[in-house]
Amino acid sequence: MSWGWDAVVAAIDTGELESVAGRVLRLDDQTRREVAAALPGHLAVARKRAEARRRAREIGRQQVTEAAWREHVRAAARAGRTVSAHEHWQRDTPWNPPWTPAADESWAAPMLVAGAAAIGGVAGVVAWLNRRDLQDRWDEYGGDTTSTVLERVLSARPLAWQADFAVRAALKLRPVSRRSAVTTSPVSGLVLAMLRRSGVTPPEHDPLAVAWAAHPPSAASLRTDPLLDHLLPRLFEAEGVGAALRHERGSGRATDAGRGWLTALTALAREGRIGRDVLLDGCLRRFLRGGHAADLRFFVRLHDSLAPTRDEVSERHRDYLRLLPAAPGAVAETALKQVRRLGETDPAEVTEALRALLARGERKLLTAGLTWLDEFAAADPDADLGSLAPALGKAFGCESGDVQGRAVRVAVKHARRFTGEGAQALREAVVVLPQELGETLAELFGEETGSDARDDGGFVPVRLPEPVRVPDLPPPVMSAVDLDARPVVARWEPAEAWLAGVVRLHGQDRDGLVARLSEVPHAADPPPGPWTEVAQWAEEITRVIVHGSPGGVPAGKPGDGPAGAGGSEQGVRTGGRGWERSRLPEIGEVAGPHLLLLRRLAEVYDGIQAGTLPLYLLAEPTEGTGHVDAGRLVERVAGYERDGVEPMPADLAQALLRVPRSVAPDVVARAGRLTSAAGQALALRLHGEQPEGRAEITWVRLLVEGAGSGAVVGDGDDRGMRLPVERPGSGTAVAYRDDHEPVQAGVHALVPRLHGEELTGVAMADELLTGALARGRRGHGGCMHWWPYLMPSHREVVAAHLVPYLLERWRPDRVEPRLAQALASAGGAPGEAVALVQAYFMADRSWSADARERARPVVEMAARGELDGEEVGRQLALLVRRAGLRPGPVFETLEGAAGLGAHREVWRIMTGFLSVYLPGAGERPHTRHTQALTFALRAARWAGARGAVGCVAEIARRRASNNFVREARRLHTYLT
Repeated sequence: MSWGWDAVVAAIDTGELESVAGRVLRLDDQTRREVAAALPGHLAVARKRAEARRRAREIGRQQVTEAAWREHVRAAARAGRTVSAHEHWQRDTPWNPPWTPAADESWAAPMLVAGAAAIGGVAGVVAWLNRRDLQDRWDEYGGDTTSTVLERVLSARPLAWQADFAVRAALKLRPVSRRSAVTTSPVSGLVLAMLRRSGVTPPEHDPLAVAWAAHPPSAASLRTDPLLDHLLPRLFEAEGVGAALRHERGSGRATDAGRGWLTALTALAREGRIGRDVLLDGCLRRFLRGGHAADLRFFVRLHDSLAPTRDEVSERHRDYLRLLPAAPGAVAETALKQVRRLGETDPAEVTEALRALLARGERKLLTAGLTWLDEFAAADPDADLGSLAPALGKAFGCESGDVQGRAVRVAVKHARRFTGEGAQALREAVVVLPQELGETLAELFGEETGSDARDDGGFVPVRLPEPVRVPDLPPPVMSAVDLDARPVVARWEPAEAWLAGVVRLHGQDRDGLVARLSEVPHAADPPPGPWTEVAQWAEEITRVIVHGSPGGVPAGKPGDGPAGAGGSEQGVRTGGRGWERSRLPEIGEVAGPHLLLLRRLAEVYDGIQAGTLPLYLLAEPTEGTGHVDAGRLVERVAGYERDGVEPMPADLAQALLRVPRSVAPDVVARAGRLTSAAGQALALRLHGEQPEGRAEITWVRLLVEGAGSGAVVGDGDDRGMRLPVERPGSGTAVAYRDDHEPVQAGVHALVPRLHGEELTGVAMADELLTGALARGRRGHGGCMHWWPYLMPSHREVVAAHLVPYLLERWRPDRVEPRLAQALASAGGAPGEAVALVQAYFMADRSWSADARERARPVVEMAARGELDGEEVGRQLALLVRRAGLRPGPVFETLEGAAGLGAHREVWRIMTGFLSVYLPGAGERPHTRHTQALTFALRAARWAGARGAVGCVAEIARRRASNNFVREARRLHTYLT
């Protein structure tokens, strides 16, 4: 390749776009063609080089920041101050400085510029700029800069070439998904610039109009925009424009400064540059086409900012009337406002409009329609209202008690005007009204009220299903042929079998083990920093078995207190490259159960290096629930005593956590004859009935302010728990004191604390069984599904460790639905934490649209006789009140549970739900509270429930007559 190509490659490696453009544009035609031919093959090379530069810079940065952190810790120690773990994540510090990518870490933008300058044909340049692998990284280090340089490069071509490029590139623009965070293609800015520069007529292409709309103008820039006259009509016709402008919030006043379509369009309409008719007619055409309410939001604001005159409304009144029946609420409200301004309107048109309004479900429009009907009837005593009776009857079905009451009052006031078919239509609609309102109309129209349509008499109860049997574990790994070359981390069973198999084969068939593990190639070097993934530890265990060397980086002993956390110099060893942190993360960096799992892997790793690895593990599970058979565990510990083997601390802790709650007396007696410290710990764990752990969960609001990086939960003592706040600033976490305390603004978090669990005497196990819990800053390594099987007899403890992750539904380290089923099959008494986890997945429709599927974990607990229905209901209510979940999916799931046989438990859940969800002192009831009472009556009938519920009885005694109180009376009457 010629010197010209080498110069272009060198410029690409710098990441400087101007340098790349200058180098390519200075080439002669022959060399430029050679460069164009070589560019596609250089894409992978350019990317690899840029990533290598980034990695090298990141390694150097890590070394500097680690040194700064160690110096900070030493300086604090010299000053007699304890360093808090959250200090490690403070921003703008020597150990956590701001990061800005260097220019040479960019590869896509330089390649875009090189191709645009070197490729000769229009079609070739368009295809190059639209390559997916380049477009995805267009604005990685500044999309505006990339577009500016590309425009300069393309402007060097002949004017006809530029015009051809602009049209072809415009037609290449593609629609963007509604769910995408961006509104248009990254190449759109360049396309618009080239259309303006070339002066060519833009093609009629919807994505082009969306791209134009996605770049908000000022009034001055729009006034002189050569695309204005061509693309303005398309603004009201192109699909996707409304979605791109849905967040446009300018007021349209002349005093508004800055950029924005509302301000610019109204300013140009005010000065006559754009005709008002163009904008008004455009808005109405867009309204009549329909669409998502959010996509019409901009056009409603534009219409209102134009403030149509009476004459303009009169010219278009038929279009406004056409919008009333089916347009989205905001559009219909705008249309109704304009129609009502006209005053005198043809009676036939009024009737048409009233039919449309009274058939809608929105409270505001229904109220306006009822008011208009009342005025219309009063203004014309001779008008026949019979044709409006069916529409008025539809208004009776509104969920709002106020609207129902208003509709009945209108019907009563003008009852003599509803005759014949009109009266019959109202009689037929009476059945959807509450009893008191229905009786009022029945007296006037001579018809008995029908049975309440909300009563469910067709429910057929079924028996609860048999509890699901947990499958047995596959046989343990006894030969190298049966061992996976690497653990399958996505499932806990094969991963546990792999670890136990490696330990067993290391003592029985080391050659076979080495051969099996060698079948999969290893990574070149151990990963830097703490190893927080099971796969990382498995890879390094494999490396040390196969090669007999850890690659110069020891792990550190996981059982040495601070060493297990990597938080002091005890947790640091001298390696081939100087001082290195322990490969185990610090306490608090990962979740507690995950840290125990990593400690188990770390001690196997260290045991292989030191030659102290036992012949088998104590904690290898024997049951599909994760339990270790107590008799087998006693035999394993006795074998250690005979061989003089010292148990590995994390393995012993894990074994004690896997002991079943029910143990045969002869096994307890055998354990009592063990003499080692491990044997005595096991005997203590097996002796007597194990007390249950109890979780206490506090809801807090994080108020972020100031310059630190944490928030303290204060509860009246000096042991406030510091929560990580994942944004700059610090603040206070204010704890809710009462279930009925009004919800306040702020980021909500859950703080669990464990009480009452009998400790094992083994530190690594006891860390998990008591005290306050928080989510790990580095997550859980994707192994959260393992937790119920690490502590299968401690269901409430597992759930408490899940709670800090529960509300983070959109994060990759969120709690998964399968954990709710695992908790249902686990052992130990359920408490607040189990109820909260089960409630969360009942209330969250996002993981399953099937209500019965969401109900299965709760039904499983009911089938086992282990469901605390009132507590589940309480947690459901708290989630709806404070976590933004909706009651609709809750009632769907409960109905699904009733259909599976848990109808009695559903009523108990509803009693707990109502006691927290119904409005307390100072709270106003709303429609969802009424819906909760309506569903509760159905649930009570399914269960044949009797006996007053205090919160419902209190509401039923009130003197008000709204729907909320009426539904409470119906439920209370049924129960008593």
